[in-house]
Amino acid sequence: MRSWSFLGALALLLVNESSAFKAHDFKTCSQSGFCRRGRALSARAKEAKSSWVSPYSVDPSSVNVSPNQAVFTAAVQSSLYPDIKFGLEVRIQDDGVARVRMDEVGGLRKRYNEAAAWALISEPMVSKDIKWTTGKKDTKAVYGDKKDIEVVVTHQPLRISLLRNGKEQVVINGQGLLHMEHFRNKVESATSTEEPAPEPEEGAEGGGEIQTVLKVDNSRAWFEGDTEDALFEETFSSWTDSKPKGLSPSRRIFPLDTNMNSCRSRVAVSRYKLPKSRNRLRHSSTRHAPCPSLNYRQ
Repeated sequence: MRSWSFLGALALLLVNESSAFKAHDFKTCSQSGFCRRGRALSARAKEAKSSWVSPYSVDPSSVNVSPNQAVFTAAVQSSLYPDIKFGLEVRIQDDGVARVRMDEVGGLRKRYNEAAAWALISEPMVSKDIKWTTGKKDTKAVYGDKKDIEVVVTHQPLRISLLRNGKEQVVINGQGLLHMEHFRNKVESATSTEEPAPEPEEGAEGGGEIQTVLKVDNSRAWFEGDTEDALFEETFSSWTDSKPKGLSPSRRIFPLDTNMNSCRSRVAVSRYKLPKSRNRLRHSSTRHAPCPSLNYRQ
């Protein structure tokens, strides 16, 4: 009898817990602006197929390698916004991790960049046994005890790949989906206060002609879409986020476009390296060798 009472109490407890969850208080992707923009970008790339090309490229004249040969830096250009500057840094650490960082340079605002001070005991040491070689099309570095790991930064379009024994293991921007939404000011739509032109008198010369207003094409629509989706204002339920400073770091779209080929995941997204207990991809029955370590940070 006691067991039945216990089961009944447990059932009531579970019912109360499940009824306490309110799904409508949590955004779905279709209700979140940055998620909609990311999925729309992927859909446009899929529709364009082989004609899709990433707008980001490395300026070859800006390529610089540190004296100890471990750190590669370069300016990144975007054909969408030629006036916006981005900076790329790839460094090989003493523990073999390739650390990739990319951010806007000289923008309207600086994003929060103090997470490492809270998350890391100390900055990782940079390797002193690395040698970068720069060519016309790419910049490379080979390292590892057996010199079997290679980092390749392709200049045009921007593409970063990690290889082991000549086979690609991890690729950034391999599908051309990488996109950094820079900080920008809201541009108010122009409003016309002019009175409509009078209709031509009957019999007047040119009276039969109809004038049409030409719509200016958006040259970035092929990549970003033809409309601004929740860039400066977003509404969910009864709340409205006015975003007075525009795109915030947490709500800017930043597709990583990372492919992992024939290896277990060892990618640290944003700022942190995944612990070894989470290195293996979930729900996978196939066993693969570990990927070369990659730490990617915005």
